[in-house]
Amino acid sequence: MTTHFTIDLTHPGRAQRSPWEWFLGPAGPRHLAIVATAGVAIVALVALGGVLPVTTADNELSTLRTNLRALGAEARRQARWSELLPALSKWLPGTLRIDRVSLGKAARPPQGQAQSSQATAQSSDLRLQIDVSTTMEPASSRLVEIANFMAAFAQDPTVAPRFQLKTWEVRPARAQGGDGQLEISIALAEKRS
Repeated sequence: MTTHFTIDLTHPGRAQRSPWEWFLGPAGPRHLAIVATAGVAIVALVALGGVLPVTTADNELSTLRTNLRALGAEARRQARWSELLPALSKWLPGTLRIDRVSLGKAARPPQGQAQSSQATAQSSDLRLQIDVSTTMEPASSRLVEIANFMAAFAQDPTVAPRFQLKTWEVRPARAQGGDGQLEISIALAEKRS
């Protein structure tokens, strides 16, 4: 019977060890613990690498949903000019001239006045402002035409579901050379849902 042995010339004084001796030798349990810890760390890193993008994607998706809801709410609030302007022209008598049509937030009261919570909430509502003018003529029915126009426009099927007549004002023109002119301001406020 012949015994095979090897001599390790790079490490004099030590005999060559088999690969299994690293795990099965006297330091084997310690080496197994090191390998197991490294394996658990690698599995944890791979799991974290897979979970982190999913969490990030969920956060981005949540942000996107929130933004889309806000956009949808704002789109519902926006006046559809293609619907409002034909309604305006349908009821506008020929004796009135449109000076300005605007849609925006209601004006805030002056800062010196105390604001109630209701006034603050109403200041964020949309307001449709229509400024028209006409000439004054003695014994004419211009004021009746203005009143009919305001009532008809406020009750129009495209306007009535969204806006209600809030205020109106008829006054003589303030501009120079405005003799014989009337300025009419009509404000419609957005209805609360």
